[in-house]
Amino acid sequence: NRLLPNDGTINIQTMKKIGIALCFCCVMALFAACTDNSYLNAVPRESTALLSIDPVKMSGLNHVSVLRTLLQATNISKSGIDVSHKIMLFEAPDGNLGVCAKAQDEDELTQTFAQLATKNVCPAPIKRRGFHFTVLKDAWVVGWNNTAMLVMGPVTVEAQSSLQQQIAQYLKQDEAAGITQSRLYEKLDSLEGSMTLVAQATALPQQFLAPLTLGMPKKADGSEVIIAAEMEKEQQVMHIKGEVFSLNATVNQSLKQAYQLYRPITDRYLSATPRDAMLSMFLNVDGQKFLPVMQNNAGFQALLMGINTAIDMDNILRSVDGDLALITPYYDEHRLSMRMMAQLKHKNWVKDVGYWKKSCPAGGRIVDWKPDAWYYTSKETTFYFGVTPQLQFFSGSTAEEASQAFAPAKQQLSATEKNLIKGQKLALVINMNALQGGKTGAVTAMLQPIFGDVHTLIYTLK
Repeated sequence: NRLLPNDGTINIQTMKKIGIALCFCCVMALFAACTDNSYLNAVPRESTALLSIDPVKMSGLNHVSVLRTLLQATNISKSGIDVSHKIMLFEAPDGNLGVCAKAQDEDELTQTFAQLATKNVCPAPIKRRGFHFTVLKDAWVVGWNNTAMLVMGPVTVEAQSSLQQQIAQYLKQDEAAGITQSRLYEKLDSLEGSMTLVAQATALPQQFLAPLTLGMPKKADGSEVIIAAEMEKEQQVMHIKGEVFSLNATVNQSLKQAYQLYRPITDRYLSATPRDAMLSMFLNVDGQKFLPVMQNNAGFQALLMGINTAIDMDNILRSVDGDLALITPYYDEHRLSMRMMAQLKHKNWVKDVGYWKKSCPAGGRIVDWKPDAWYYTSKETTFYFGVTPQLQFFSGSTAEEASQAFAPAKQQLSATEKNLIKGQKLALVINMNALQGGKTGAVTAMLQPIFGDVHTLIYTLK
């Protein structure tokens, strides 16, 4: 009543106030509609890895190609999925992989899978516990309601019923149990880009854990280390620009101190790196300062365990001053597979080789090979190593690998890949074709149809 004058009419000033109030309400309602993330409540809060894909922002890919590939449907506009919202890939607390998308129309989504069933892409949808379910590729269980669609797996046929029950629980979750209330999502939401990633280090494949946790205190838990990254595709390369941090202040300080030791990588060893190697890591460091960081890293200690009992690798690493390349041609838990090339500041450790020969563990021996070059052999390991007159350390699991350490690789990294590595503080090059089986293979199989022909992942520190 206070808005009305005594004669009951509405003056111009009052009408303006009402108009502004109505506009404000409309804007707020529109903003709320555009930022409706309630579908993400279906992603469990304790998930250990999150990969967000924004189809609207994606360049080089049709904005609906992600879901078209996922659902194997051509007419995605009537699929029942809201393609204007982000798609979330995640690793659940139990280790299952998942995809969450916003449902726009439950009936249309059910009809989409019913049509796919007629093409033998999946079984006909069934309804259990108030939710719809089917299975893609005999391993990925799909569940949906009028809010969200979840795809989870891979699981055996015997485990599909149990996973359906789990998906039903996730689809019923409220905001308190969903991912938007987690620290991982808070960090993810702060990142720019069409593809962003936040993950606990322990959620990543074991082969990559050691390089990504450099600087972590020896007694720290790997789950305390978090990788946050923005991703973009360049030709056949997925470039992951990341940062490593921890919510534990002590762990975080240790990680940041290690980062201060990294210097810009040059192109010294890039042409000698074979493109088909499973994993390659590049650094530029002062070995004297960097050695304690490697000594605290359980992954690197495990990698060197087979030869560190006979060869004082710590002493060799201490002499590094410049570029350092560690190349793993293939992954073998039981046998060393490593090439190392490094610029040294001196070769004082050569004086100790005579002692190493005498103190070899039983069953192993160090043999002269070339001037300032030797090889260690045992039942489990063979390792060739040496130093050139130019103070270049070289090594390999075979004589040929070590001899050709600095020669241009027959199949080199591409110009795009080299440009992404040069000048960075740390770079990991991961050959997608070498990742087969297990969780890593499942992730690769899920992502490859979405992103197209990606041969290489390159991770660099921001």
